[in-house]
Amino acid sequence: MVARGPRELVERVYRALASGHRAELAAVLHPEFDGYFSPGMPAPIGGHHMGAQACIEQGWWAIGVAFAVRAFPERWLACGPDELLVLGDYRGRARRTGRELDAPFAHLWTSDGDRLCSLWQYTDTALWCAALQERPT
Repeated sequence: MVARGPRELVERVYRALASGHRAELAAVLHPEFDGYFSPGMPAPIGGHHMGAQACIEQGWWAIGVAFAVRAFPERWLACGPDELLVLGDYRGRARRTGRELDAPFAHLWTSDGDRLCSLWQYTDTALWCAALQERPT
């Protein structure tokens, strides 16, 4: 593989997630990718997922089951040659309730130059959980 900067790799992840392109997502992740999703996210999303496939299934695809949501990155902050902090917002809705979701995020990504190695996701989990709650009648 040709060494790339983390921004190019992370941009590919956001595009793959927005289009539901699983093969592209898997191609950019190291097989031993570690994903740390904010504790408090709806099950099975929150917590540590070891391995690219676990992150895809229990992280991103689990989000897609419960939510029609996209990540909108706004600020890209290099933290060194192999780390990138991305700030932005998640926008969408909960599929079951139809309630809107607009939650800020911080994503800290690491790469080995060729693939992404880890993600630390920080978001307001109360907003995610609130979107899943039925409105009082």
